[in-house]
Amino acid sequence: MNYKVLVIDDDEPIHFMIKNLLKNEFTVLNAHNVQEAIDILSEKDVNLILSDIHMPGISGLEFLESIRLDEKKKKIPVLIMTNLPTVEKEQKAYDLGAADFIKKELLNNDRERVLEIIRMKIVTDIRITGLDEDQSKKKDRLVMKLMETAISGSFSDTVETLGNGLNEIISNKFTGFWMVQNDQSKLLYLGSKNSIKPDNVTDISGQKSFELLKETKEAYMTNHVFNDEQGFFVDFSKKEDLPAEITVPLFAISERELLMNNMNVPADAPMFGLLLMKRSVLFSSTEFELVSRLIKQSGSILYRLYKKANS
Repeated sequence: MNYKVLVIDDDEPIHFMIKNLLKNEFTVLNAHNVQEAIDILSEKDVNLILSDIHMPGISGLEFLESIRLDEKKKKIPVLIMTNLPTVEKEQKAYDLGAADFIKKELLNNDRERVLEIIRMKIVTDIRITGLDEDQSKKKDRLVMKLMETAISGSFSDTVETLGNGLNEIISNKFTGFWMVQNDQSKLLYLGSKNSIKPDNVTDISGQKSFELLKETKEAYMTNHVFNDEQGFFVDFSKKEDLPAEITVPLFAISERELLMNNMNVPADAPMFGLLLMKRSVLFSSTEFELVSRLIKQSGSILYRLYKKANS
């Protein structure tokens, strides 16, 4: 897939700097005012919009407000560019769905940070048909909070944000996230109602499904773990009446690598982590699609943060 970024700014040097920054990874489309941007959006599919906040005529915030009323364009991720955002303008942009502000000075001072923010926003742009309105809003809030936490650079905080957000969307009774390295696993996150957990929860490397995941590298869903070939902690699941399970592997691949590979995990990418969710209410196919895509794509953010924390 050829990812397209639309840049809206009345300052020509900004267009030059952004095109020079993004040209090796993205197709850059240029608009010098909001009307030019609207014309481009009517003709082309765009994956991300970078918009100045101060422009003659319609401002960046007014454009953001208008685009959120357009059924076909309201889901396009928007990042606002500015030099001096006020608290009031920041809050209005967030309320209208902007993922973040990018200070223009970063285009000169920290180009890699700008690239990280853009990659993260495209990687977490996950659109699932069939979600109810409440789940869709919770998914959008999780993505925004995930971005905010990841920008701070904390691997452990980002893992916790992802786990807590998934529990809010899906309402699990048990959620675990493990690091996987050299055929060993280490528990990093545990969310469980009533503090229930299996006896051997810290290490899952001895589980039959662990070996199966390493071989298939595929997420799975089962709504009858008791008699299924796939499933973790089967005795625990029987005891707590938890027949429904979703398990998703995470892989050692960064956002850039995932985007350059059209959101596909390379066959030689090793497993880096594993997310396990259990509950008594059966999972729908829509919920499975949401969780598996969100974890696969946001897992690339976790891997980059992990590498940075351990470099």
